[in-house]
Amino acid sequence: MTSTRAGKVATYHAALRALNEQDGLRRLAPRSGIDFGSNDYLALASAPRIKKAMAAALESGTPIGAGGSRLLRGNCDEHERLELEAAHLFGAETALFFSDGYVANFAILLPQRGDLLVLDSLVHASIHEGARSGRAEFRESAHNAPTSVENTIRDWRVKGGTGRVWIVAESLYSTDGDFAPLKELVAIADRHDAFLLVDEAHATGVYGEQGKGLTAPLRRAREPGGRSSVRKALGAAGALVTASRVLRDFMVNRLVAFTATTRAP
Repeated sequence: MTSTRAGKVATYHAALRALNEQDGLRRLAPRSGIDFGSNDYLALASAPRIKKAMAAALESGTPIGAGGSRLLRGNCDEHERLELEAAHLFGAETALFFSDGYVANFAILLPQRGDLLVLDSLVHASIHEGARSGRAEFRESAHNAPTSVENTIRDWRVKGGTGRVWIVAESLYSTDGDFAPLKELVAIADRHDAFLLVDEAHATGVYGEQGKGLTAPLRRAREPGGRSSVRKALGAAGALVTASRVLRDFMVNRLVAFTATTRAP
């Protein structure tokens, strides 16, 4: 390595040495031992039935890759069938499949300029990123504290806020393994005519009747779209958003706008 190149990466060498000295240096390694660390809660990622289904799909002509976004020749019959089955399973009008949860969290945050997003302080980082990229004002509420949510909304109204309120929570938080006070959040949403968005990534497949998650008994929580991830307990990549048809169509078009904005010079 030349002295010029060595100088460019010297900072990174020093950072790696520091991590190593603190026993914090990480390395990629093949899988081994009993799995207590992944999100494959139900061991479905290696289930024979799923392997057979994937092999059959490839044999029948399903493309290996999309070759483009779903808006540009990447939408397949398999996507449509998955969404129909998901909507039926979760009792929603429609569902929308995304390649990963990060993109889903950008698309599902639908508030417009003048609206307010109230995020539980421990919702996933991608939700915070989506909130920062959007047009609406957003504030954090104390974790799992309904009173904090309500006070945040009331404070915003007192200061002149007139738009729609969106409350965002996770039904089961991976950070601490605790559950959201969903009934209380539904009551707050009703009092303030707000939307309630619930991330079910960690509950789907594990909690609720037939693994439908924790919002299944609370139909009101499904109105804007309770996101149910397939990248954790269900052993696959991607994310599903359940929503009304009008909100589904709005999400699709928000993705178009987001893509155009991020790629603009």
